[in-house]
Amino acid sequence: MTSYFYQTGQIQQIVLLILSQFTMIAIAAGFILLFRRRCKLQKQLSLGATFLLNAVLYVLMQLDSRINGAERGPHLQIPYVVLLLIILLSLAYTIWAFFSETKQRKTISSISIKEAFDNLPTGVCFFNAEGLPVLCNLAMYRFSFAVCGKDIQFITDLENCFADDFIPADGVVKEGKIFIVPDGSAWRLEKRSFSYESVNTYTQYIAADVTDLHEHQLELMQENEQLYKVQADLKKLSANVVAITREEEILNTKMRVHDEMGRCLTAAQQYLKDESGESIPDSLALSWQRAVSMIKYSNDTPDEDMLSQIRKTCEFVKVRFIQTGELPKEENAAYHLTCAVRECVTNAVRYAQATELYAAFSESESDAAVVVTNNGKVPESEIVEGGGLSTLRRRVERCGGSMTVQSFPYFQLTVTVPKEKEGIS
Repeated sequence: MTSYFYQTGQIQQIVLLILSQFTMIAIAAGFILLFRRRCKLQKQLSLGATFLLNAVLYVLMQLDSRINGAERGPHLQIPYVVLLLIILLSLAYTIWAFFSETKQRKTISSISIKEAFDNLPTGVCFFNAEGLPVLCNLAMYRFSFAVCGKDIQFITDLENCFADDFIPADGVVKEGKIFIVPDGSAWRLEKRSFSYESVNTYTQYIAADVTDLHEHQLELMQENEQLYKVQADLKKLSANVVAITREEEILNTKMRVHDEMGRCLTAAQQYLKDESGESIPDSLALSWQRAVSMIKYSNDTPDEDMLSQIRKTCEFVKVRFIQTGELPKEENAAYHLTCAVRECVTNAVRYAQATELYAAFSESESDAAVVVTNNGKVPESEIVEGGGLSTLRRRVERCGGSMTVQSFPYFQLTVTVPKEKEGIS
């Protein structure tokens, strides 16, 4: 063992050569592992030097081995045991470097924190109070190169990205705080300031990949445009439905006037058949006067708004119309409320023999309401909704509203309807 390498037997030389090969393979694997894990440069250089030393010794041993028949000429004047120790120490150092690195990776250190920070898919950068970067990961560097075309040197390099007059690099599209880079991905840049121990102030910039959200937003905008078009069509259709409904209500009103006229004619006929010679009762004369006035008003003023028609109707039938509050400007809500008031005019004259009708309008951001009462007779029993009130209830509930009829201690009708939200016309 103390003799030189060329003096040892062939089997001993083969064993040392195989051990040398195995050691070089282990050193190469350890070097690659340390390089990929970005270990300290000093440890990488030491492994590289160890690999070169073993490679030189391996070549020299190959040239001086009995396998190649190198029995004459210059020989490697290194004892066999020294070569063996060098190879074993190299192998032991490689194993130690590998396991020490593995042990370090199981504990949290500044190096592991920086490595994890660099591997974040989201770009993060911290600036101190002077505007200098103190911590920045690779994703933020890539974002800066893609959007600004340069590295991050000062806080203004990212601060300028928020300016309206900021011109991004070629191929980058700016949409507010969102930047669409040439590869098609979308990144959103955010800024936040905070203090550490109430002394040090830092500014944090975050560049997050929002590609999926941006694509969904574009799809949602396209769907909204289609919905706006459908809404506009529905609004036109709704206007036509309202017009048709108004015509139907006018027809119903004329039918009620026609029925009232028929009752007046029937009463007059019975009176004329009676040969008692008594004068015409005041009630019959008043009924004739109201019926004729409503017919005259309906034929003479077909184009006035419904509330004006209600006022004139009340004037003709000798009922004072007292309004509080304003009719809502929203057309659909105003229509349903005036329908409720008009129905109460007919019932106040026909059943309660009222001389005053009270309509209190009110509205909120989402609803409009009217409360209608009169000074006529108190109902003798619970009011049963007939054709007019039943029709009104169906109309109100169909549009999502509510209707309440109070009989005692006095008649009161309350109608509440939702207001339509403003859309794109």
